[in-house]
Amino acid sequence: MTTPRRATASGLLFALLVTLALAGCGGLSSAGPVEQGLDVGSGNPPDLRVTFPGPVPGAQQETIVRGFVRAGAASDAAYDNARAFLTTQVSEAWNPDGTIVLLADAAPPTATLLDPATVRIQARAAGTIDADGRYTAARPGSTVTAEFGLQSVGGEWRIAALPEGFGRWIASTEVSRLVQPHSVHYVSTSRRALVPDVRWFPADKLATRLALAQIAPLPEHLTGAAVTAVPVGARLLGDAVSVDAGVATVNLISGRLAPGETTRQNLWAQFVATLTQDAGVTRVALSVDGVPVNLLGLDESAGTLAEVGFSAPATPPLALPVARRGADVVVFDPSGLGDQEPRQPTGARTYPQVPQDFRRLALSADGGELAGVDPGGDGISRWRGTNRYEVPLEGKDVGNPSYDQRGFLWVGAVGSGAEGPRVWVVNTSVDPAAPGAAATPVEARWLAGRRVLEARVAPDGDRVAVLSVKGDGSDTRVDIAGVVRGAAGLPERLAPPLRIGAPLTRATSLAWLDFRTLAAIGVLEGSTVQPVVLTVGGDVRGLRPVPGAVAVASTGGERDMWVVTSAGRLFGRAGSQWVDSGPATDLAVAAG
Repeated sequence: MTTPRRATASGLLFALLVTLALAGCGGLSSAGPVEQGLDVGSGNPPDLRVTFPGPVPGAQQETIVRGFVRAGAASDAAYDNARAFLTTQVSEAWNPDGTIVLLADAAPPTATLLDPATVRIQARAAGTIDADGRYTAARPGSTVTAEFGLQSVGGEWRIAALPEGFGRWIASTEVSRLVQPHSVHYVSTSRRALVPDVRWFPADKLATRLALAQIAPLPEHLTGAAVTAVPVGARLLGDAVSVDAGVATVNLISGRLAPGETTRQNLWAQFVATLTQDAGVTRVALSVDGVPVNLLGLDESAGTLAEVGFSAPATPPLALPVARRGADVVVFDPSGLGDQEPRQPTGARTYPQVPQDFRRLALSADGGELAGVDPGGDGISRWRGTNRYEVPLEGKDVGNPSYDQRGFLWVGAVGSGAEGPRVWVVNTSVDPAAPGAAATPVEARWLAGRRVLEARVAPDGDRVAVLSVKGDGSDTRVDIAGVVRGAAGLPERLAPPLRIGAPLTRATSLAWLDFRTLAAIGVLEGSTVQPVVLTVGGDVRGLRPVPGAVAVASTGGERDMWVVTSAGRLFGRAGSQWVDSGPATDLAVAAG
């Protein structure tokens, strides 16, 4: 047996060496054309406590480190056995909720003894979760490496130095049991509704974790698009939320709650929407400095937004999607999956022909107009009835147009100068022939020097997903940013960006599947072009490739995704397969 010796800080590198090609939205990476995402729907029941043994006498250095990493996967914050692998000083300093690394498979990390007092571990990585719950994905095939210092304590090896910020490493099979994505909610500045921000949280003490996230400052990427009713500097009494018989009691310590019934409703709505995601919470009781936050008609606690006077706004009906076949634009019936000769539904709206040299059609929410990029790519046109209108736009290299549900047409283009505009909107409530129908620039300084390929507004209208590249076509990015609106809902600027989907090395198309999920056509590794599912909370999942895929759309979520190919064919989703559903050079979904 090697004689233990004390590790010296000067002789060791105790930093987490994460060789991750980072992504804003990461899934579990694996080789091959189909990428498996994070499995968030399975795992052990939440009430089943899982623990792992502590160190055994005489364990070697590699065994000590492997045992510590494994014991970090205990549930219910039962980390006593994990701390037993550490020296007393390191045990007191270790924060299990530091940087959490999600591994790409179930295999334990490999452990290598570098010298008698240093062990290095390495594993394939899916991504990391920081202390704020932000999940950053890794590019497929990425690895994570960490070095641990050990010393002898009473003749037994113990970990005497951890990598900076080391929290836990969680195997893929443990992810759904230990961490899950949940939304923290804020209040829209442009309508009476909540705006979600998805983070990842350990499953233990979930109500407290959610409440602590809710009282934190508004995320930067929602600045101006949303606000929080939580007073600045507020904290939780005892830094905890108690849950009794399904009622979560939140007591804020703050003397600065703004007056007014609306403010109180907003505060209630945020905590009710956020905390009831915990399966053990059915209602919320809310106090500030020990005094209940009273609302008219509310009796002590609330379990729904309606109880606190915060009903969600009605969603207007959307027009049926349209497909372009040659120059013909026809209403598309999604129920015709696999029909090689699709027909327009009886009594459907008729649309004008759109010449094939106009590309990437978009459809307004009410179906009243179409938009497409002009031949040559330096302009955009709108069609109402049989009339075509050229949109005044002071930009070139126009990206794919899209409509939001509030009546605005969005388009990316390259304005004059390095700091010129990159995103414009058109108010479609204005007569297309009137001067007010010109494209208006939206301030987004973070897009300087980039080209916007597509800007897609979320169904809530408060956030936009922006697909952009550098001027030379490199550095593909997908960013989420809050939409700051002015008078009559006109978008005026975008909040700072939150990057998602960083494993994408190339992408050509975006579509929202629901409030927290998008689809893209892109490349995750190598040269394979495939449909990819992204979540605003950080997951990335590649689907089975469709040869020649160039555009993606959805008529009702992930199960109703459609892909248009360069050969002019439309493919629909059927389980994990894609089914040829006839000819189409475009599929435009209303405000989608």
